[in-house]
Amino acid sequence: MLARIALQTARAPFAAAASSSLLPLASTSSAPAAVALPAHARAFSATAPAGETKAKRKARMTRRANLDKKAALVRELEATRPDPVLGYQKGHDELWENCLLNKITLKRKDVWGEVVPIEETGAAAAKAGEGEAKDGQRQEPYVPKYFNFGLDAETVEQLSDTLPATSALRSTLGDKATSVDAVLLSRFEDATTLEAQKREHLMRILDLRNADSKGIEAYNKRLIVQTFGRVENDSGSPEVQAAILTLRIRNIFDHLKAAPTDVPNRQVLRLLVHKRGKILKYLRAVSVTRYEELLLKIGVEPRSVEGEIIMRKNELRSLIRGTDV
Repeated sequence: MLARIALQTARAPFAAAASSSLLPLASTSSAPAAVALPAHARAFSATAPAGETKAKRKARMTRRANLDKKAALVRELEATRPDPVLGYQKGHDELWENCLLNKITLKRKDVWGEVVPIEETGAAAAKAGEGEAKDGQRQEPYVPKYFNFGLDAETVEQLSDTLPATSALRSTLGDKATSVDAVLLSRFEDATTLEAQKREHLMRILDLRNADSKGIEAYNKRLIVQTFGRVENDSGSPEVQAAILTLRIRNIFDHLKAAPTDVPNRQVLRLLVHKRGKILKYLRAVSVTRYEELLLKIGVEPRSVEGEIIMRKNELRSLIRGTDV
C-alpha cells in the first residue's frame, strides 16, 4: 500500500508538465470560420419539384391521382349511402314494398280501412239498408276478416259453428223430450235465432278492427314468428328479432311523419336502429348465408347496417319531414 502511494506521488509532476505543454497547442489551433452562402444558394432545396428526378415526379403524380380517386369514391359512397332508418337509399321504396316482411304484415288501413267522413258513412249505410229491405233476403252471418287475441282457424270454427249449434240443441232438449213435435221444432228455431245473434256479437268482439295499434302489432308479431322462425314458436332467433325490430322502426317512422316534433319517439327510433344493427352483425358473424337471405326478406341493404351506423340530426329531420337536407 505504501509503495503504491509513493509511485503515484512520483508520477504527479510529470503528468502536470505534460498537460501544461499541450495547452498552448490547443489554444493556437483555431476552427475554420463559417463561409457565407449566396442568396440563390440558400433558397435552393433538393426536394423542390424543379430539382426532383423523373421517377420521383412520376411517383408524386401517381400518388396525387390515387388520392383524387379515393376522394371521389368517398364522395360517391356518401351520396349513395343508404339511410339507416329505412335500410335503403331515400327514394328507392321498391325494396321495402317487394320484401316479404311488408307483404305478410298488416297495416292500419288494411284493418281499419280508409278514413271516411261521417256523412258518407251514414249515406252508404242507409243505401245498404234500402237494398236489403228491397231484396228481402236474409243477411249473411258476420265473419271478421282478421281475428284478435291470436285465435286460430280451429278455435274460430268452434266458436262460430259448433258452439251455437250445440247451445241451440241443448236449450231445445233441456226437458229430455223423447219425441220431436211442433213445440220442439219451434223452440229449436227460436234457440237457433238466439244463438245466431250471440254468434254475431261474439264475432264483432273478436274482430281485429276493435283492437288498437298494440293489438295490430301483436297480430303482426305472431305472423313474423310463424314466417321467420326456424322452428315452431321460435321468438328468439336473430331472424325473428330483426324482423320485429324492423316492423317497429317502420311504425315509429310512420308516426313521426304525422308528429315530427315527438322527440321521445325519435330517441326510441335511434335506439331501435342501433339494436337492429347489432343483431344483424351478430347474424353475419354466425352465418353469412342467413344474413344475406334475411336482408332481402326485411328490405334492408347491407351498407345500412355494416360499419358504423351514423344518424345525423338534420338528415333524420329531413327524412321525417320529407325534405332535402
